[in-house]
Amino acid sequence: MSGVNQGRMRSLASSVAERDPGSGVEIGLALDRCFARIRIQVSGRVGVGKSSVRAVLTASAVSGLADAGWEEVEITETAAMDVPSAPDPDLDGDVVVYVLTSGAQKADVDAVASASHVVPVLAKADTVDDLVGALDRLTSAVGVEVLPLMGTIARTVSEGKPKSFEMLRRAAPHISSDMMLTRERFLRADLLPASTSREVPTEAERDALVEHIEILGVRTVVEALRSDPTMDDVQIRLLLLGVSGAARFTDTVRRSVERVRVERQARLLHRLTELAAEHPTSAEELETFLTSDEAVLAIMRSALDALGETVEPGDKVESAALWLARSQSTEDPNYSRSARAISRGYLRMRACS
Repeated sequence: MSGVNQGRMRSLASSVAERDPGSGVEIGLALDRCFARIRIQVSGRVGVGKSSVRAVLTASAVSGLADAGWEEVEITETAAMDVPSAPDPDLDGDVVVYVLTSGAQKADVDAVASASHVVPVLAKADTVDDLVGALDRLTSAVGVEVLPLMGTIARTVSEGKPKSFEMLRRAAPHISSDMMLTRERFLRADLLPASTSREVPTEAERDALVEHIEILGVRTVVEALRSDPTMDDVQIRLLLLGVSGAARFTDTVRRSVERVRVERQARLLHRLTELAAEHPTSAEELETFLTSDEAVLAIMRSALDALGETVEPGDKVESAALWLARSQSTEDPNYSRSARAISRGYLRMRACS
């Protein structure tokens, strides 16, 4: 379901401004606020892995992994939190990605609580012995689900490194599980007889590979290639992005960005209703837009987001009737308004289909 189109809204502002310059200026200001770049702030204490997290997000934005609309996002990294004798940075981003270690301090808890859209992440998840327990404790401490991220693997794979897994693909049949217990064992392992040594990755090549994807990444790729030797590099990268937590992490951030976008559009439409009441000269044109398919469906998106719902498959008329019944059966006025907006949206979707 698409949102409000900036180009059409700018045309509306220009049209209104011809008859009512004051209203046109106000619409322009509202559009500037709505369509300003969405700011993602990466923050956390010293040494938690902020730079790696920012690099994962930046690489995802460049590659398009985070989906459409990512080009409208600005990714920044703050100074460290909780530094003695230094003020904490302002967490004023539209989305705050807060990076944690395995233990949350009071400064972390306060920082997470201060952000309206926050994605807490444990960026060095591969260094934690009891990862499940650590995530449970962190989530309990900060009050928001903390996501695991294996920073080194996530960063290098997101950036397209290593360039190829061909060396590991050739060697995989000859690498035992014992050889991959530690980095040192992998570097020293005697993989093949001397007669075929040309196919053996050198210690330097193995060391570079571990620098990119850690020994955990090596184990993951070797085990996958044992199961399916036909896996290509694209499939291997997707596998590592999943194992590292990068895929889930970037998707969670993307969804937070989309919620910000939906909220901004809802505020824009509310402002247009105010301007229609304040400026009779432009009221007719504004009200025409506010009853358009574009506006009705944008309001529906906002209402669904407010209630934590999504568009349901199936018959749109039945869905509209269901939401209308919900609006009439509740005593919560906010829920009732949202349910009516969703009902109108389903009817408009039915008419547009």
